[in-house]
Amino acid sequence: MDVQLTDASDTVDKFECFMAGNGVSIPRHPQTAADMLPFWYLLKRIGQGFSGTADEVRPEFTAAVAAHDLAAKVLEVSGNADFRCLLPHLKMLNAGTIHLTEEPPANADTYNKLIELYWSCLCLSLGRKVDLDHPVQSTGNNPDVIILDNAGAAARAYAFKTIRSPHTQNVYDHISKGIDQIERSPAREGIIALHLTPRIAKAGFWPMGGYYQDWQPVAWQIASELRKAVAAVVEDNGQRAINTLFKDRKAVGQILCVAFCPIVAKHPVSGKAVVMPLKVATLVDLYTGTRMSADFLTEIALANHAMQTVLA
Repeated sequence: MDVQLTDASDTVDKFECFMAGNGVSIPRHPQTAADMLPFWYLLKRIGQGFSGTADEVRPEFTAAVAAHDLAAKVLEVSGNADFRCLLPHLKMLNAGTIHLTEEPPANADTYNKLIELYWSCLCLSLGRKVDLDHPVQSTGNNPDVIILDNAGAAARAYAFKTIRSPHTQNVYDHISKGIDQIERSPAREGIIALHLTPRIAKAGFWPMGGYYQDWQPVAWQIASELRKAVAAVVEDNGQRAINTLFKDRKAVGQILCVAFCPIVAKHPVSGKAVVMPLKVATLVDLYTGTRMSADFLTEIALANHAMQTVLA
C-alpha cells in the first residue's frame, strides 16, 4: 500500500489532535530541537517546486516516515476498549525526547519506550489484551509487554531491549536481564525482543546519491545484519554459556529482532525512486531447548503483518 506525503501529513495531524485531546502535546526537544512532526517542512519544500534529491532532506524524510508509522499504529487502536493502557507511554512524548531524526543519546528513555508502545499497538490491533508496564513507575523487574489470555491471566511476555552498543557483551547482558524479567513475571512464556534500529542506522543502508533498483534484497540484507548481531553473542560467549542462560527458564530460545530503516528505492509499479520505510522483524534461534508455543508464533507473525499493513 502506498502512502502519499499529503495523506501521511493528514494522518499525523489527526494523531496530534487526538493526542492533544488526551493531554499529550509533542514539543521540540529543548536541547536538540528534535521534532516528531516535520511534514510542514517537506510540504513547503515540495510546494515551492523543490527538485533536489532525497539526500538533501534525509533527516526530514526519516522523521516523517517514522512519525507517520507511529501515528497510524496509535490511531488504529484509538477506539479500543483497552487504549488507556497506552496513555502513560504516550504522555512521555510531552518531554519531546523522541529523536527520530538523529542518534538518540544513551539515556533517551522516551526513545527506548516507543518500541514498547508500538508493539502494544500492534497486539491491541490483533484483539489481544495487553498489560503494558508503566514507563516511569516500573521497577524494571517485569517484561515490558504482557499479553493476557481470555481469563485475564498473563500468557505471553515481550521483554524489549533497545541496543545501541556494537559490543556483543552489551547484547548478552540485555538478553540475560530479559530472561530474568520473564522468569519473574506471571506469564507462561516470554521472548527477548531486541530493538536494533540504532545499530542498523549506522550500517549505511541509505543509498547516498542514488537509489536501489529493488527494495526486497535490502530488506533481506537488513534481516541478515540482525541475525549476525545475535549470532555474534554465541560466537563470543560459546553455545554452552547461552544454553546455561536459557535452560529450565520460561524465556523461549528464539530472539525477536526488530529494526526500522528508511531507504530510497524504485517503486515496483511506477518505477520512480521513492522513500520506503523498511520495517524488519525476524526470529533468531539461540537455544533449541525451549520452543515457543504455536499461539506465540502466530501472534508474532500477525503482529509483523500488522506492522507492514496498518498505514491509516
